[in-house]
Amino acid sequence: MLGSGLESFGMAQVLIDLNQAGLDLEPEEMEAYALRLAEELREDLAEEAGLAREEDVPEGAMSGAAAFLLGILKAEVNATNLLAVMKWLWNLRPNTVLKLSYKNGDREFNLEYRTQEQLEQQIAAIRELDSFTVQLIQTK
Repeated sequence: MLGSGLESFGMAQVLIDLNQAGLDLEPEEMEAYALRLAEELREDLAEEAGLAREEDVPEGAMSGAAAFLLGILKAEVNATNLLAVMKWLWNLRPNTVLKLSYKNGDREFNLEYRTQEQLEQQIAAIRELDSFTVQLIQTK
């Protein structure tokens, strides 16, 4: 899934970690919430979306609270919808920081976004993508 620009990478795997978003939900509530978000993603933004399985999450990418993958979604997103998914996440929890991790071959990059403008600038600069992990972090 490597390409010379954002519009050419085809589909990207996006992992969305909701565990640090300050949701304060019981495990059953978190699962129901994550399933509802996966359904919303499938409606308009992602080709596929659902709860992540252990083999979907890169080693070291899970937060401590995600030992059972509770609150982690996996989605297949095309280039056209990638920025829309990020904006959707931003609107979902406006008082959060988006942490974006992505891989390019054997290199891994970790970025934080506090404003939508920062996010748009960085997404436009990304050239070769094969997977994303996104965390929503509640700010104080």
